[in-house]
Amino acid sequence: MEKLICGVDLGGTKLAAALFKQDGSRIDMVITHDHTDLNPDEIVLRIAALVRELLSENNLNLDDLLGVGVGLAGHILHKEGMIITSSNFKNTIHHFPLVGKLEKELGGVKVFLDNDANAQALGEFKYGAGRDGDYDSLVYMTISTGIGAGLVLNRKMYRGQSGTAGEIGHTIIDIDADSKCTCGNYGCLMALSSGLFFPELYKRKLEKGIFSTLGVTIETAGQVDGHLVNRGFKEGDPVSIAIVEDSADMVGFGIFNIFQLLNPDVVVLGGGLMNFGDSFTNRIREKFCSLTNEMMCEEMGILVSEMGTDAGLLGAAALVLE
Repeated sequence: MEKLICGVDLGGTKLAAALFKQDGSRIDMVITHDHTDLNPDEIVLRIAALVRELLSENNLNLDDLLGVGVGLAGHILHKEGMIITSSNFKNTIHHFPLVGKLEKELGGVKVFLDNDANAQALGEFKYGAGRDGDYDSLVYMTISTGIGAGLVLNRKMYRGQSGTAGEIGHTIIDIDADSKCTCGNYGCLMALSSGLFFPELYKRKLEKGIFSTLGVTIETAGQVDGHLVNRGFKEGDPVSIAIVEDSADMVGFGIFNIFQLLNPDVVVLGGGLMNFGDSFTNRIREKFCSLTNEMMCEEMGILVSEMGTDAGLLGAAALVLE
C-alpha cells in the first residue's frame, strides 16, 4: 500500500487534520476548536492526538504515514522547523521548535512546517491550478483575515533568506494612508484591504457620510466582520460595496507589484474574501489590467484557487512531497 500524507491546518480558531493519498484525494478529516487556550506544548500534544485519532478510525498506524505537514499563519524558519512568531493564538508563540517536538510525539514520523500561504502555494501548484504542469512559476495570494502569498519559482518553492518571502500584505502601497497595520507601518496592502481591518474601514466610510443600510453606526462599527460585509455587499449596502470595491482595487495594485517584480506565469487567488464572488475577482483583474498599459507582452493569468475548502489541509500535506 502506498504511504499516505497527512496535513494539519493550525489556525487561531480551528485545528484540522486530514489524511490524503499522494494523488491528493482525501481519505478522512477531523476538525476541532478546543486548542485555542492551549500553550504551544499542549498544542503539539493535541495535534498528535488528532493524527492518531485519524489513523485509528481508518485502521491505520504511524507506519502508514509518509509524513505530516503543518501549515499556520506566522513567520517560520522552514529548514529548522521553528515558529519564529505567530500572533493568531491567545498564547502568542515565539521561537518554538514545533517540528522536533511533534516528531517526538509521533514516534519519529517526519514532520514538515511552513507558513500557510507557502503551503497553499505548493498545494495549488501540485494539485490545483498548476497540476497539469502548464506553469513554471505560480504565486498563490491568500486574501482573508490577512493577506499573504506563497511563491513557486522555476517549479520550486521560494522562501527567501529567512523564510519570510511572499509577505505581500506588508508591502506599502499608499504612503499617505493613516491606516496602521499590525506590523506597525502605515499604508500596507493588508491594512487597506483585508478582513482584519473591515471594522476600521467601515467606520471610515461612515465618517465620510456614506450611509449604512445594515444599521451599523460609528459606535458599532467595531463589530463588523467579513460575514457582515459580504451580506451587505450582496444586499446593496453602500458602505459594504465601497469596502469590497476598494479592497479589490488594492489587491489589483498588489498583483501589479507582483507582476513587476516576479513576472510569474499565473497568480492564484484564494482565501475567505474570494467568497465575495465573480464581481470581486473581475474588479481585481480590471484594476490590474488598467495598470499594465503596454508593459505586458504575454497575458499573466489571474485565477481563483481550485482547491476550495481543502486548501489549507492539502497544502500542508503537500509539504511532505516537496
